[in-house]
Amino acid sequence: MERIHELPCEVSQVPSTLHGQLFLLAFDPKLGRFDGHDTALFGFALRAAMLADLYLRGFLVEREGRAVPGKAISPGDLLLRGTFAQVGVHNRATWAELIAGNAQGTVCAVREQLLTEGWLRGGRYAAVQAVPGAGLEPHDACRVGALAEDFSAALRNAITGIPVEPWLLAGGTLAVLARLPGLAGFVSGAGGNRMPKLMNMAIAPVAGLNEVLRLHGEGSPAQRMGGMP
Repeated sequence: MERIHELPCEVSQVPSTLHGQLFLLAFDPKLGRFDGHDTALFGFALRAAMLADLYLRGFLVEREGRAVPGKAISPGDLLLRGTFAQVGVHNRATWAELIAGNAQGTVCAVREQLLTEGWLRGGRYAAVQAVPGAGLEPHDACRVGALAEDFSAALRNAITGIPVEPWLLAGGTLAVLARLPGLAGFVSGAGGNRMPKLMNMAIAPVAGLNEVLRLHGEGSPAQRMGGMP
């Protein structure tokens, strides 16, 4: 993938991978930096995003509640290729186990990929070393805002029964489960109370993240964030 250069937000793009897009949604526009998220939770979410990406592109399919390869070829993205290689034909791990078992180091790996490809750059907090990623900002913050709105709109439409693209539904649900700043507006509104309904529509890797957070936290995030569907 080519490095992007100075582009106005109306023509700028975002990463083609779901994990790349999800990472950008961790940028807090109010703080102007990437330090408003829980690192462990974020790692789980990025890992789930990789599996969701592979699932939506047909590289992985579900068989008896577990992920198995759906294609003989590997994806072009290096991080997705590594994730795909970890899932064999005789895989016995559940989606939740795949997410939890390989989340360590995922945040750093995705951050380095986005830096190399030019989606991230040094920001006004570049001198801050205590918080990983605090010195970085998206190459195009307003395009990230538009991406967040795309995901939020998809979630709102899904809640009301309007058909939406599976990619946007998966990405938006992952961002809400991970409590990323980019979807804070959706959560603070009525949308946060409809998470159980969204989880009923979730693809397997997204449901897997919800299960991981239930096992590693204080109950299901969908239950904590809202009431009845």
